[in-house]
Amino acid sequence: MVVQCACAFRNMDPACQQRNSAVKMSGSATVAQRRHIGLQQLEAIAATTHGFLSPNKRPKFIQDEDSRDAVLVSSCSRLLERIELDGSVGQLLHETVQAQQKVFHSGTGTLVFLAGVWSRVALECLNRGITVLDIKTTMRKGLEVCLEVCKQSAISVEELKEHKPTSAFKSETQDTKGLSQKLRLTLKHSRHFNSHDAQTENPQTALNDLTRIAQAVSHGCDSSMRLVLKACKMQHKNVQNKSLDNQKLATCLIPSLSEEKSNVLHGFVTLLSVEQASVVRHLQGQALNIVLVNGDLCEKYRHVGFNRSGNVVYVTDRANMSSMSLEERWIEDASRKLNEFSINVVLVSGMASVKLKDRVLGANVLIIEGVKTSVLKEFSTCTGAVLISYITQIEESCVGQGVTLSPLRDFSEGDLVVVSIVTASMSLVTAVICSSVSAKLQSLEDQFWSCAYRLHHVFADGRVLRGAGTTELFCIQQLHRTKQTEMENPQEGVVLELMAEAWMDYVSTLMLNSGSVASKAEAWTAIAHQMRLHTKGEAISLGVDGVGVYDNVTVKSEAWRRALDLVFLVLQSDTEIITGVSEGENVYRELMYL
Repeated sequence: MVVQCACAFRNMDPACQQRNSAVKMSGSATVAQRRHIGLQQLEAIAATTHGFLSPNKRPKFIQDEDSRDAVLVSSCSRLLERIELDGSVGQLLHETVQAQQKVFHSGTGTLVFLAGVWSRVALECLNRGITVLDIKTTMRKGLEVCLEVCKQSAISVEELKEHKPTSAFKSETQDTKGLSQKLRLTLKHSRHFNSHDAQTENPQTALNDLTRIAQAVSHGCDSSMRLVLKACKMQHKNVQNKSLDNQKLATCLIPSLSEEKSNVLHGFVTLLSVEQASVVRHLQGQALNIVLVNGDLCEKYRHVGFNRSGNVVYVTDRANMSSMSLEERWIEDASRKLNEFSINVVLVSGMASVKLKDRVLGANVLIIEGVKTSVLKEFSTCTGAVLISYITQIEESCVGQGVTLSPLRDFSEGDLVVVSIVTASMSLVTAVICSSVSAKLQSLEDQFWSCAYRLHHVFADGRVLRGAGTTELFCIQQLHRTKQTEMENPQEGVVLELMAEAWMDYVSTLMLNSGSVASKAEAWTAIAHQMRLHTKGEAISLGVDGVGVYDNVTVKSEAWRRALDLVFLVLQSDTEIITGVSEGENVYRELMYL
């Protein structure tokens, strides 16, 4: 469902409903009462996402006021895509979240939450008369203290071997006793697994270790992580990969089927129309030629960087062409090219002309649009096809060979036809994600990618952090210790104390959303109790991490950095608007510029 604008939130907690009036950027009386409007806007927007913190997310319906259509979202990135952000602060937040999501596919909830609470810290500091330079300097110092906590408290991947998988993951370890010796490479190539250990352990032990690690970073998404583990198994089974390759993963969303039918299949799996399915049945079992188009497949498409030449007159040597449009001539030329080189499958990264698709359907040519570039590259590697920008560029050297089509009857139901496109040497696998509730499909797909990238980053980092708020409790404790040391500026203690309270807000929200406490007040009491116990030498444990929850080091630290940078940028913008910037003023020497 495509929603152009979304202005009504449902299933919101009362606090979020109260703050939601400030989400509209322009003309909010609540926001305009104070001078630093940007920081207030950032805090107000972030407050609407508090329900997304912790695995027990509270999804929200966003409703379009004009069409009355609604869409279900359960992540910060999806929420910001849908709501109407008509101010610069909202756009900056959206771009920051997009950057985090594009690289890590997780950590956006933490980023947005911290951007909100740290905006509140900056506002409170301004109210107490602390200068902008002191705020920025001390908050940056507080962040460095927290990042040092992460560095000191991180544990190696080796230690996660002691993490025992729950029953939800036991079937994955029991189902892989015949796995090839190649699977040992999954853990061997981490710097925390020396070659001697990898040579002496058997494949089943290696898989058990991988399963433990996967569950530790699943964050409650057990079904999605099981699909990720199946994908890892399948990639190792087909080629000698060293670990899970996310560039050779794809997803296919199938509505109307129960979630239990979700599975991972070899090759590229996609949904087709009933008309296209008839072509698949005709071509089934044959070795087919394939063409890969990187871009839109239509007459008006021009590649990025194309500059149309001026003062050019187009002439033709064809007679009686006045009644034929440019598009019709392009369709004729494209059809002739496909027929000339016996092309049966065309994969397109962008959109494809409907008229061309209908035209070549009768010639048993299948055009599939919206294919990820990484999928095109995998087909290029396996078939020898060369990516082209225009269909008229087809030459013999651009054509790939050896593709086969197979209809998947287990997933086909009613008007839904699912087909698998494979080659013999392909390591690409597709996670087929099913749900009888169509509105959940996007959330389930996001969960799958989050799990895949969290597992990937575990081995990229070689270390993990204790999750469920434990690392943040260490940060609170260290900020309190730092505050108690002698400082040149007495205002630093105030800023660090406010940052510690912001972390308290984060952990208490996490505990409340996870269901371990009934209220924020109870959570704050539990946190204070843990702080007192830790000063007496006891280990910190909130009792919400179950069998063991862990976070990615790089994902968490980058989310913290991006959040603080965003707050500083908004703080700087507010300050420039309110006071202006005079050349030579030392207080503005360290301002950030876009």
